[in-house]
Amino acid sequence: MTLLKSLLFYAVIGWISTAEVKAAEALPEGVRIIKAGGAGFQLRSAGLEHKGPAVVLLSGPNEHWHSDSGWFALLQPVLAEKYRTYAIDRLGQGLSSEVNNPSYRRFAEDLALVLAELDEPEILLLSFASSSVAGLLFAHQNSTLKILGLLLIDPDIPLPGSIALYKGYPAYWYKANLAQLLPALKTGVWTERTAKKLQQERLLVQKLVPADYASYMDWTYFDFMAQQRLRIERQQNRAKEIAAYADDLDAYQALPFYTKRPVSVINSDFEQQQINQNPEQKSQFLLWQQEGDVWSKQQAERSGGQYIELQHSDHLVLFQQPAVITEAVDWLMAFPVK
Repeated sequence: MTLLKSLLFYAVIGWISTAEVKAAEALPEGVRIIKAGGAGFQLRSAGLEHKGPAVVLLSGPNEHWHSDSGWFALLQPVLAEKYRTYAIDRLGQGLSSEVNNPSYRRFAEDLALVLAELDEPEILLLSFASSSVAGLLFAHQNSTLKILGLLLIDPDIPLPGSIALYKGYPAYWYKANLAQLLPALKTGVWTERTAKKLQQERLLVQKLVPADYASYMDWTYFDFMAQQRLRIERQQNRAKEIAAYADDLDAYQALPFYTKRPVSVINSDFEQQQINQNPEQKSQFLLWQQEGDVWSKQQAERSGGQYIELQHSDHLVLFQQPAVITEAVDWLMAFPVK
């Protein structure tokens, strides 16, 4: 059975609600539901035998706006060889509870509740893509928490040209059409196209994972999370988060640089692909790329972190460059504590 047929099969036979998923299949290794603030959050733990600060993994979107912890199917096992790690899924992602108003702003508040339940004395935050919004909001809002440092991987850029690009299509379309879109999604109108996107993602990841890291890749977990993305509630949640994205960006843009602890930034050149594929928007994408370079360097320099620039890189750096990320985590872990 091909992956596409398999995904559609699961959609038909009952990947419909969180309860049915739990009943139909055992949770993947290391996964549990942690209760915080009256809701349940999917938590994947690995490397719990290690001492020292914990690495907290926050996921963001790829080009299809899929943004759950499936993106850590390779990186978490790699980091867990050295560190205690937690991948936390936002409400509405994976097996986490449903919520009417999912957003990165909300997750910044929820994250404080989840970490209180984990009772970790010191953490390192690793944020991929738009989860930089939640990560930096959280860091600014929780000044008394012992944050060893932050590692931002291809973060959102809170500068005017980039914000304008982010707020454009498809974000504005989802915000304008959300009320009509949610009931349409409930009928399964986008299930087949979602399954095709999931198939594309798996093929891409297969190409990206370095041969010498293939043994770390947890395809069971990756496929489990892909099945969650196919569920109707998850398709609806994705739409809600995209619709809320503009308001997330407003809160993000208002933040000053975070300088209390070192912030390292891994900056890939994935924008170049967009520039090459969209010549009619070349100037807008070039500005996005330039602003990304400027802001990322400034955030790293002002906080005493590392600025790491990647050439010829895919946006899914988590799969393509695990060694670079591990070295960046090692550097932050060795940074002197004030």
